[in-house]
Amino acid sequence: MVNPVSGGGAAKRQWSAVTEELARLGYAEVQVVESESSEHATRAGADSARRGSVTVAVGGDGHVRDVAEGVLSVPGASLGIAPAGRGNDLTRHLGIPHDPVGIAAVIAGGTTRHIDVLDVARPDGGTSIAVGNVYAGLDSVATELINGLRWMGPIAYRVAPVLAALRWKPVDVTLTVDGERRNVQAHMVVIANSGDYGHGLRVVPSASVDSGDLQIMLLHGNRSKYRLASLMKQAKTGAHVSRSEVEILTATSSVEAAFGRAVPVHADGDYLCDPPVTVKIRPGALPILVP
Repeated sequence: MVNPVSGGGAAKRQWSAVTEELARLGYAEVQVVESESSEHATRAGADSARRGSVTVAVGGDGHVRDVAEGVLSVPGASLGIAPAGRGNDLTRHLGIPHDPVGIAAVIAGGTTRHIDVLDVARPDGGTSIAVGNVYAGLDSVATELINGLRWMGPIAYRVAPVLAALRWKPVDVTLTVDGERRNVQAHMVVIANSGDYGHGLRVVPSASVDSGDLQIMLLHGNRSKYRLASLMKQAKTGAHVSRSEVEILTATSSVEAAFGRAVPVHADGDYLCDPPVTVKIRPGALPILVP
């Protein structure tokens, strides 16, 4: 399942090179489907899984989420990933290669890792999934800008947060973690499965996709937003969690987040909804092919 717009068209080139390597390994029967929308990617992922095929998502983190939602509808079906987006943070977390030879080797003979999946209840009564992270605040506002600056490539991940910070003010948040409610003022709230996003940032380094719990990062709003530039630099290694304005919480079942004003909630790099949201975890729900 190829997302033709991922990576500015890189997905098509990536998959062409991967299929050549798969053919060399003896896997010549490959059906290519180009996604027309998120919904189409989910339907096609489900159709492929029902046929018993090895379903491969070729694209970025958002496309992986869409295809995974379809694969999850078929018990026991597994997902392969050919990274071809701008961020590719989930595959970086999983250690999946980004080169065609390495990708083909995983698809042809990788092992299966069962990762957790996040179920996100939206205000409209519907439910979406996330495979990496759900977040809201300055980072989701910045992601809106990033998605409007696709032409800039990876550099958009560094430019957009600066532009977003110019107008940003901290927001009041009501956070309920495993039934315990608290009110805080925050710059960011991250509900993490992988903890990796922002093109290589270890935003919540304590998170792991098969931990069976949710890691929540609060970036408290009682410090100047202009400190965020140095914080993002530290986030490349996860060192930012030692700062006084950063708090890490753990949830074993659910997290509810409501905000004092309209702030976009994002999942895996894409807009999901406006708040409030409730996030629950499905431990080990998704089998993914890894090295």
